[in-house]
This record gives sequence, structure tokens and C-alpha cells, in this order.
Amino acid sequence: MKKIVKIISIVAVVFFAVWFVWQRFVNDDSDAEVDSYVVGSSSVVETVSASGEVTPVNYANLSFVAPALVKSVSVDVGDNVKEGDVLIVLDRNSVISQIQSARIDVEKAEAAEQLARRHWDDYKPEERERIKKDVEQARTRLYGVQSQFKNTEIVSPIDGIVTQRNVRIGEVAQGVVMRVIDESDMEIEILMSETDATKMNKDQRAFAVFDAYNDEQFDVDILSIDPEAVRVQDVTYYNTTFALPNNIDKNILSGMSVDVDVVVNQKDNVLTIPLRFVRSDDVGEYVYIKSIDEQYKKQYITTGVEGDDGDVEIVTGLVDDEIIYDVDDEDLEDK
Repeated sequence: MKKIVKIISIVAVVFFAVWFVWQRFVNDDSDAEVDSYVVGSSSVVETVSASGEVTPVNYANLSFVAPALVKSVSVDVGDNVKEGDVLIVLDRNSVISQIQSARIDVEKAEAAEQLARRHWDDYKPEERERIKKDVEQARTRLYGVQSQFKNTEIVSPIDGIVTQRNVRIGEVAQGVVMRVIDESDMEIEILMSETDATKMNKDQRAFAVFDAYNDEQFDVDILSIDPEAVRVQDVTYYNTTFALPNNIDKNILSGMSVDVDVVVNQKDNVLTIPLRFVRSDDVGEYVYIKSIDEQYKKQYITTGVEGDDGDVEIVTGLVDDEIIYDVDDEDLEDK
């Protein structure tokens, strides 16, 4: 009896071993675990995206020719102004003092040059240039403050609203002292990367989403793409302007954040597959299909537009209803 049990046990072990080898190496049903895809026709859309802000078409950044003391400021941020309105007046006595000081500087620079020219040949070329440049700079400053005396007022060049006031009475006005914008005419400005800008033209469709309005999407038109690049931290961009949507009935304010998507490429009713099925080697791009003997083999393809949803257009190499497989080269080498 024990001998029979032992024989049965040995037979069972052998049977299990044979079954395991059969399943692992002979009847490998790994296809059930391999992801596959049936090639079909659909649309593929490529967009480029960037963020920017709403800006006025007409605006004025106002400043004086030279620094001077402010006598009066007649408007504040938020005030509406008309073209020709006086906004800031300088203290003329302060300007007169600057003119006198500038004249003294010119006299000193000219006297130093005259003295140097007595022994002009003793000076190095760069020293001569510095002496002459000192005179030029002193004269330029004098011309500036003299011009300031003739124009001690800043007037608004446009109808609009004051959005910045950077000076108070008694302070020295320098740089941009006031900004006036025309709220009636706005546009969207976005810096597009050089890679994206090369894909764009004014006939393409674009969509804008404003953070302030619950991410509602609006159609917008491309107005212009600047031909001259702008460099920001050693990165090249191209300033692109978009028209505000015609159907927007909300109050759009200058400086509002906006995201814009531009459809730079779209193909309808073309063969597409998920990009994750595509491999590449020294020959080119390929996918895996099955041969007549049910073995995986490379099928070289030509791809086109890559869509935002992860699909890619197939130009050549596949046909409708063909099945492709997501297998790795390493797995095939192991087999």
C-alpha cells in the first residue's frame, strides 16, 4: 500500500513539473497580459499654451526730463482724466537751482578740458576720450534741465484713468511718475516661447480662460506676433497679442491673468494610435504587430501630428483595423 502511495506521489510531482514547463515555455499565453490597440481613424489636435495678462491698447507712462521738486499733484489713482488735463506741476525754483548747478558743472568740465589740451599729447587716447565725454555729459544735463524749465507741467496725452501715481508733493520727481490708461480698449499680451511662436500664425483658432471668471472659455483672435524677440533670463520669447472676445459681457480690467490655448495643428479623420505604443531605433520609429506565425515583429511607421491627448497621427506603415501591441524589446530578447 505504501509503495502504491509513493508511486502516485512521484507521478503527481512529475505531472506538475511537466504542466509547469508546458505553461511557462510551450503554451505561454502572455498575449492576454499584453496591451493591444486596434488602429482606427479619429481627429488629432495639437495646441500650444501660455499665460499672460490683459493690457490696454492705449496708455501713457509719464515722466519729466530731469529730476525736480514737485509743487502740486492734482489727481490720484482711480481718477478719470481728459486729454490736456494738468496732472503734476513742478517747483520752478527747484528747476532754476538745477539749471545754475548744471551750468557750473559745464564750466568746470570745459575748463578741465582746456587745461588738458595744453599738454594734450601727454594724455593717453582713453584719457582724452574720458575728458571729452565729461564735457558732453555736463552739457547734456544742462540741456535737460533747461528743457524742464520750459515744461514744468505734466498733462495727460489721452482720455483715461490714472492707474499709477509714484510721487507726492515735496518729493523729487524722477522716472515714471504717473500712468494713464484707456480702459475702453483692451487686449491680451502673452510672451510665447520661440518654439511655440514658430508654429503660430494669425489665422489659427485660440481660446482664452480668465482666472477671474470661473475658468470660462472664450474664443479670441490673434492680432500680432512681434518679429523681434524679447529675452527674459536668457530665454527667448515673442510678444503675442490677442483681441478680447467679442461675446464677453463682463468687466475686464487691466492686469487680469489669462491663459490662452492656440490650435497650431489639427488633422481630422486620420489614422491615429496612442503614442505610448511607438518605439524607435537607428532605422526609425516602429510599433509591434504579429506575424503569420503569431510572433511579434517590428513594423516601421511614419508619424505626423502629436495630439494633446496622447495620440499621434500615422502617415504610413499601418492600416485601419490593424492590431498593434505594447511590448518591450527587452521582453522579446528574453524569450
